[in-house]
Amino acid sequence: MKPKHCHHLIFVFVFFLFFSQALFAQTNPVRVTNQNGTWAITGKKQTVIVKESDLSVRIRAGRVQWNMVPSGVNDMIVKRNGKEFTIRLADAGKRKVEPYEPGFKTGIIMTLEGWKDIDCKLYLTLALEGPDEDLVFDVAAAEKQTVVRQLNWPTALEAGEVDYTVLSNVRGVLLPRKWPKPYNPIRSSEPDGSIKKTDRSELQSNVIEDWSMSWWGFQKGTAAMMIIIETPDDAAYQFNHPAGGPTVIGPRWRASLGKFSYPRTGRMCFIPEGNYVQMAKRYRKYVMETGLFIPLTEKIAKNPQVKQLIGTPIIRSGILTDYKEGGDRWKRDTATRYRLTTFDQRAEEFRQWKQKGLNNLMVVLTGWPKMGYDRQHPDVLPPAPAAGGYEGMKRLQNALNDLGYLFVLHDQYRDYYVDAPSFNKQFAIHEEDSISLPAVFPGTRFGDFKEGNIPYMDYWDGGKMSYLSSTFMLGHVKKNYQGLFENGIHPSGSYLDVFGYVPPDEDFSPQHPATRTTAMRHRIGVYNWVRANLGIVGTEAACDWTVPYVDFSSPLNARNGIPIPLWDLVYHEAILTTYNYADLRGLLYAGLPQLGRGFEINKENLEMVRRMGDLNKRLAFTEMVKHEFLDSNYKKERTVFADGTTVTVDWEKKTVDVVPE
Repeated sequence: MKPKHCHHLIFVFVFFLFFSQALFAQTNPVRVTNQNGTWAITGKKQTVIVKESDLSVRIRAGRVQWNMVPSGVNDMIVKRNGKEFTIRLADAGKRKVEPYEPGFKTGIIMTLEGWKDIDCKLYLTLALEGPDEDLVFDVAAAEKQTVVRQLNWPTALEAGEVDYTVLSNVRGVLLPRKWPKPYNPIRSSEPDGSIKKTDRSELQSNVIEDWSMSWWGFQKGTAAMMIIIETPDDAAYQFNHPAGGPTVIGPRWRASLGKFSYPRTGRMCFIPEGNYVQMAKRYRKYVMETGLFIPLTEKIAKNPQVKQLIGTPIIRSGILTDYKEGGDRWKRDTATRYRLTTFDQRAEEFRQWKQKGLNNLMVVLTGWPKMGYDRQHPDVLPPAPAAGGYEGMKRLQNALNDLGYLFVLHDQYRDYYVDAPSFNKQFAIHEEDSISLPAVFPGTRFGDFKEGNIPYMDYWDGGKMSYLSSTFMLGHVKKNYQGLFENGIHPSGSYLDVFGYVPPDEDFSPQHPATRTTAMRHRIGVYNWVRANLGIVGTEAACDWTVPYVDFSSPLNARNGIPIPLWDLVYHEAILTTYNYADLRGLLYAGLPQLGRGFEINKENLEMVRRMGDLNKRLAFTEMVKHEFLDSNYKKERTVFADGTTVTVDWEKKTVDVVPE
């Protein structure tokens, strides 16, 4: 190549490099500066200040300041040589802070290491991203002999000036800063409102009582800020709300099979003018972009049978209850130890209901297994012989088909009863060790114990039980339904108990290890099998990871705080939620009516069922766009749907106004 051509190419390269950098500087409004260890990430909308000395973070979003507390002694729990230690991140003996620019977000990366006798290293990034300048945070750990067991970063928000905390637990809770009662999202309460000391349950993702969706938020004046957890499978949040407040909450990252294992990420979104409605709509945008939002219309396109659910009342109808003799429930609930209604008796009952005017219904049949409700799972066949066995169940199925009622079975594939014929502790969930207290929910609430590495509890109808490893769930589902199919029983769907309520379970067994992510995938496998082979899929309660796979879920109401419809503001036309037919909240949220045990067919009750069912039929495919309280005591509230329908409830007068009716 001739020298002048080389010079020409060098000039072009240098010009292109300079021009591209100048162009990027013009299109990227975010600047990173450092002054004596205080770093500033400055955008057009947000300014983030990070101090190297204590790792404190201050965010200026428009006219509102959001501050995180400084690094503290409980920032991180690590394990080395079998012992756990708490670590203050700011005590790192070696730290390096640098600008961080991957090309689509701009900020800093902090590398922390050098704690005494600790050989792990942390990489923490904070960066502004996109035109809204979300503050995205990422965490990664290089683990050696020391592993990270828990990490609280970013730290909790300073709570003193936050007016309301917005929680996605149950179906949504608004918690004022000075809420007078103690509040713990997962632990149960005593009658006086104090937290039960016997409940050891830990806050964690994907358990409905503290996490139906992967976000929470804050209201300060007319401005709002929310945190979306983008890697939720092994996440939680730090939390404290004593009587009178304030509420302290911040992200928490949990170990996966004993160590940090993989990078974690989340984002802070800032809303200059708005409240929990705008937060929910921001999360709705997120789940639509990530694939969690699958509308009912799409589910119906795949399985037209789902359309029959719209506006259809649901009842859980029991066959056999027979508590395990000597079990805790047998001792505790002596008046209800045994109850039997045959399949033929149920069939006759539903014929009478049809004659009296209940034109459509979905029957979720419970207590149908051979020993009754919550007995000997996962070995449920044959159907209860005392109630009529296979032939009786088939007659009930045929009767429901003749009546035009949907026939769905209540199923359970997590609780693993020790008297089940196939029980073998080899196939149960194994915890990490045999020394620490059991950690599996809800044994942590109701009482539990360990035998070796295997957790047990004795609380439900069937007595002593462990938990089936998720690896084996689908195999038992196929086994049981094949037995039903061979005997002419083909339900229209399955309601899978606990799957959407309790968190996916880790399993430390060397034969069938499972992370929470793996366990979730196994549950999804069961949902998908039910969809393909039966049709309608139901689940208990429903966290949002279940939404793509499930058509309906059971009701669940908040016991503390102020209920708000965060779930429906996000997912209303993606999944059907049931409410007691007499619950005004079912009308407020345009849910499905559910008939309780002992439901009486009379004109008044049928009218309440009809009203809720008709409203659901009208609005099941319509977005809930707004919710508001109409008084300062939260006794009157209104929902607004995209077609203009408004539903107003007055809790003191016990009235509901639907416009147009």
